[in-house]
Amino acid sequence: MKIEMKNIEIYKHLSWKIKYEAGDMPYPPVLFWDKNISSIDIKNWWKKTINIIKKQKVDHNMWLYVHIPFCYTHCFFCTCVTKVEHKENKYDYYLDFIEKEAKLFTDIFKDIEFNTVYVWGWTPTILTAKQIDRFYNILKKYFNLKNVSQIMTEGSPYTTTEDKMKILASHWVNKITFWVQSLDNETLKVNNRFQQFDDVKNAINFARKYWIKYINLDLMAWVPWQNLQWFKETVDLIEKLNPTTVHVNAFWPTKNTNYIKTWNKYNYENIKLRNEMEKYGKFLEDLESKITDTSKKNLQLYNSHNYNSSILWLWYWAISHAFWWLHYTKNSFDDYINFVNWKKVFLNWYKLNINGEIISYLINNLRWGIYFKNFKDLFGIELEKTKIFKKINILLNKKILVIWDNEKWKYIKFKYNSDLYSAIYSKYLYDEVLIKKFILYMKGNKKEFINLDLRLKQFFTD
Repeated sequence: MKIEMKNIEIYKHLSWKIKYEAGDMPYPPVLFWDKNISSIDIKNWWKKTINIIKKQKVDHNMWLYVHIPFCYTHCFFCTCVTKVEHKENKYDYYLDFIEKEAKLFTDIFKDIEFNTVYVWGWTPTILTAKQIDRFYNILKKYFNLKNVSQIMTEGSPYTTTEDKMKILASHWVNKITFWVQSLDNETLKVNNRFQQFDDVKNAINFARKYWIKYINLDLMAWVPWQNLQWFKETVDLIEKLNPTTVHVNAFWPTKNTNYIKTWNKYNYENIKLRNEMEKYGKFLEDLESKITDTSKKNLQLYNSHNYNSSILWLWYWAISHAFWWLHYTKNSFDDYINFVNWKKVFLNWYKLNINGEIISYLINNLRWGIYFKNFKDLFGIELEKTKIFKKINILLNKKILVIWDNEKWKYIKFKYNSDLYSAIYSKYLYDEVLIKKFILYMKGNKKEFINLDLRLKQFFTD
């Protein structure tokens, strides 16, 4: 496939579609998955993955990802599929199913040491202290976490209490991310979020009191109806709190946001304001780039990018990755219930192979750079001898990719460090069968792809 203008337009449309559907997706995106794998098949594929992990020359750094799906409110800007729930007995019901699912996999993973645990949610700290204690005891009972490098949880400042933080610390949690988003009360109020600045300060103080080593705060650039001055005031207050790291995340108008469902008015003016906010808050993120101790970072993402690490994800809606063999997800609660009860259920999945893993690795890492030696250690083959290198060579000849070579290291990366640039040109590495499928999809859904320039700018910066 030649890189022609018509192909570039296809890559642009695909880049937008992936972001709009879910923000981020693995390769291949869920758009191309089938629904024809049983729960028994999944167990068998995991056994094959574990055999490969044991033979790898590099640490695979497998991680456990557990989803807690409840929130106190549904924020207007939230891109997630969440459930507002205040009844504690429903949380107990959730824990019953998490234990059932963990029990399904315990025999498969008995010889595997998990490198990291990530407790995501929407609001993991919505559970009571007693329920949090039960939750972590379940994980310890069914999985080998004795030598885990990082146990990270997310939390909301206004559902975090001292007794909950004490329990988290007792279960070896050593990093916590608080979703702050903004410290402007008026902005938060109109977005159906009700934390106060004191909630944030108290949450951080509780974490420090119980020696949770690393504290990350998440901010959002352009929380709907926030102006630049309010954002600057938030950034200045956050800097004074002195967290370990700060992530400034741009607002993305995915299909799940209430803002888009209700207003659908994310225009060029809003995007310009968002970009100004990101630029102002960039110095906070630059602090993380200077950190050499990787344990302070999000090790899950680090391992996923650097090792294509396998992910066992408990609960539904999430995507598990069994290295070399497959991605799969449980798309609905009904699917999930049938899955944990070992009833006949067919889940969304995509059969991988070594070529698919290599393409995934390249897509994830070419923006930042891939060391040739690391590639060979991970996949057991030199990059130049892979099937995909023919396409890489075309990108090199067109100076879209560049190789840096010195006496110690040789690595390859995109010429420009731009998320839009790398998103578009990484699609050239996609399997051509997938591109042809997407072209057919575009022909049948033309209305989705109008006003492409605006749609791209909603998700990407130049």
